[in-house]
Amino acid sequence: MAFMNFSGFFYARNDLRLFKIEKKNELKSFFYKDYTLSSYKDALNLNNEIFFYQSLKEGLFKENDEILVSNLGKKIILFRNFTQNCNNFNEAKLKQILLLFFLLLASVFFASLAMINEFGAIDLVFLMICLLLLVMGAINLGLLFKQIRILKSFSKEEMKEFLSLRMKKYTKV
Repeated sequence: MAFMNFSGFFYARNDLRLFKIEKKNELKSFFYKDYTLSSYKDALNLNNEIFFYQSLKEGLFKENDEILVSNLGKKIILFRNFTQNCNNFNEAKLKQILLLFFLLLASVFFASLAMINEFGAIDLVFLMICLLLLVMGAINLGLLFKQIRILKSFSKEEMKEFLSLRMKKYTKV
């Protein structure tokens, strides 16, 4: 059944990019700062791609910074700035842990509500949804720690070599 393709739903396709920032735009909102980063065209980046990132911190990026990003589409999930020697690993961990804490509280709330209401069907449905999201969040946290460990452990030269080998593999016809 061609119409039932869940591959994009079950597997988030993160990609690794190493690029130098050509242009940077910042838009400050009430809480967050929105960054729009444009990359130079080089051997690792055949197109001038544009990426987006949202953060509470200011001054994360400057023009001509060399950064390694783990992106999902055009949105930056994790980054490591080699020029300024900074990253967003702690911020990403904190967001994921806060999400897990919220899901744990929601699960406890619906479990207690189910016990008070003598295990009504609607309470059990909400409890199962919260528990499912909690398990998925815990798996996602494990994957996040794995990605952070990978991004921390490799140097810029090793990452350039890996990405250039991968580029040659996928551009070979």
